[in-house]
Amino acid sequence: MFELENGLNRGSTRARLVAALAALCFLGIGTGAGAQTKTSASDAAPTEITGTVLALEEEGEELILDLGSTQGATEGATVEIWRPLKLKHPVTGKVISDRFRIGTLELGQVRPSMSIATATGTLTRTPEKGDLVILRKAPAPGKPEPTKPDASTTTEAKEMPAGDADPEAIVIATMFDKLKGADLVTRIKAYEDYVREKPNGRYARVLYEEAASLRRLIEADGKPGSKAAPAKGQTTRTEPSLVSFSRPTAAVEGTPLELAVELDDLATGAILHVRTKGKQTYTPFVMTSAGPGYWAATVPGDRLVPEEIEYFIEATMASGAAKAVVGLPSAPERIQIQDAPKIAKPEKRIASAVLLTDFADYNGLKGNDRVWQTEGTFGLRYGDTGVRALRTGFGVYRGVGGSLNDLDTLGLSGRPVGLTYGYLETEVGFHRLFGVIGRMAIGLLDDGISGGGQILFRIGNDRETNLVLGGELLGGVGLRGFTQLELNTFKRVPILVRTEVTNQPAGSSSYRSPTENGEPTQSQEEGEVGARGIIQVGYRLTPGFVVAARVSFQGRTINHAGPGFGGAVGYEW
Repeated sequence: MFELENGLNRGSTRARLVAALAALCFLGIGTGAGAQTKTSASDAAPTEITGTVLALEEEGEELILDLGSTQGATEGATVEIWRPLKLKHPVTGKVISDRFRIGTLELGQVRPSMSIATATGTLTRTPEKGDLVILRKAPAPGKPEPTKPDASTTTEAKEMPAGDADPEAIVIATMFDKLKGADLVTRIKAYEDYVREKPNGRYARVLYEEAASLRRLIEADGKPGSKAAPAKGQTTRTEPSLVSFSRPTAAVEGTPLELAVELDDLATGAILHVRTKGKQTYTPFVMTSAGPGYWAATVPGDRLVPEEIEYFIEATMASGAAKAVVGLPSAPERIQIQDAPKIAKPEKRIASAVLLTDFADYNGLKGNDRVWQTEGTFGLRYGDTGVRALRTGFGVYRGVGGSLNDLDTLGLSGRPVGLTYGYLETEVGFHRLFGVIGRMAIGLLDDGISGGGQILFRIGNDRETNLVLGGELLGGVGLRGFTQLELNTFKRVPILVRTEVTNQPAGSSSYRSPTENGEPTQSQEEGEVGARGIIQVGYRLTPGFVVAARVSFQGRTINHAGPGFGGAVGYEW
C-alpha cells in the first residue's frame, strides 16, 4: 500500500525510511522509552561552553573573555567567535534573532574567571564587545552518556498504547497512497506542503529531507519527473552550495551596487562581506530574499571608492553555521572601481557694464599739457577658455599738448586734441591662466576720421589676480604702452596698479597751428614721451556692484609733471 515507484525505491533510501516509518505508525507500533539505547562516549556530541567578549585591548588585537579555568578553558584552546543579530522582519514585523560565525580565537592567558584571546586567521568582521564565544569540549572518555529520547516519540509511546491508531501516521499513509505512481515534482510539492502545514510534526523533518533529495535528483538528471537512480556511493549533502552568480568586474564610484546570488535549498540566508582594498576587516550586509533561492544585497555608494573593493559571500544554514560560496575571507573576489564621470557645470555668462573717467595733468596744472578720457563699456563673459569675453563701448578723448620746447621755452599754448570713438574688443583664453585681448576702434577727430586699436596679453585669470601687458595706438592722438596689475586678493576691495609710457595727447605732428604776425600761437611739434603711475582702489558694495577711485602722477621731465585723478563704477550680473 505504501510502496513507491520502483525507480525511486532503488535510488532513495530516505523514501523507504519515510514509507516504513509511516507504516509502522499506522500499524500502531510505537517506540517507548524502553527502546532507548545508550550511546558510547565516542558518539556523544561535544559540550558547548558559551561566553561573551567583555572588552577589546591593544586596538582590538586582544579580546577579554568571560571564559575561565573554572569553566574548563585552558591555554592554547581554540574557541569560536559568533556575532549575534536581532532584526525586525520588514514584512511581518516579527523580530528574528540568530548568530553568525565570524572566525576562531586562541586562548592565551587563562585565569579562573577570565581569559585573553587573539584571532587565528582573518575574521570576517571586526570583533565587538558582546560577541559570543563558544568553547567546545568532548565528554570525558569512558563515561558514556545516555541518548536523550526524542520528546515526541517518547510522549507518543507513553500516551498511545500499542495498537491504537496514530492520527498523524494515518495522514502520512493516506498521502503516500495518493502519491502512488506520481512523478517526482508532484511528490516534492506534496511533501513540502505538508511541512509548511505542520512544521512541528514528527515526520516534518524526514519529509523535508526527502523533498530536498528528490530536488537534487531532478537537478542531476535535468528532466523533471526523472526516475533515474543516484550514482553508487552518492551521499546526501549537508551544506548549501552555489547555483549561479554573475561576477561584476567594475563599478562606478559613488553609485550603489546590487549583488545577487542563487543558492540551493539548503541555504536559509546569505551574507555579503565587503571591504576597501587594503583594509583588514569586512563590513557585512545581510542579503534579503529576492525569490525562491535568490538572495540580494546593495552596497551603498559611499563604500565604492577607487581603486578596488574586495568581497565574499557566505550562505547560512539552519544550524546557524555559515559557508563561503563566493570567494573566501583570505582570497576574496575583486571589483575595480572606476572614477565617476565629472559633469562640468555650465559656466554662467556674466554681463557687465563699466564707466571710467580719468584726468591727467603733465605740467603742474598749467593747463597746456593735460588729458581727460572717459570710456563706457558693456561686456559678456563666456568662460575661461576659447572666446572668454566680448566687449563693446565708446570713448571721449580730450587733451591739450605739444613739445616741451614749445610749451616751456617758447611759451606757446598747447594744441587741442580730440577724438570721439567707438570700439569692439575680444578676449580669447588659450588657458585658464592666459589670454589675449584685441581691440579695434574708429572715431572722429576735429578734422576727419581716425582709428586705432590695442593688443594686450593677460597672465592669470580675469576673475582672480592677474597681470596685463600691452600697447595702444590712436590715430591723431599718439601711442601708449602699459603694465597693469589687478589684485583680487581682498574679496571686497579690488586694487589696480598701473604704469604707462606715452606721448599722448600730442603724439602726432601733422597739426598746423594758427599764426599771429606770421608766428604760431600753439605748439605744432610732437609731444615727448612721458610716464604715468596710477593706483586705483575699489569697494564692492554688493557682489556685483563696485565703485572705485584713482590717483595718479605723471610727467615728461622732473620739471614738467603733475597730478591726476579719476574714478570708476561697475556692475555685473
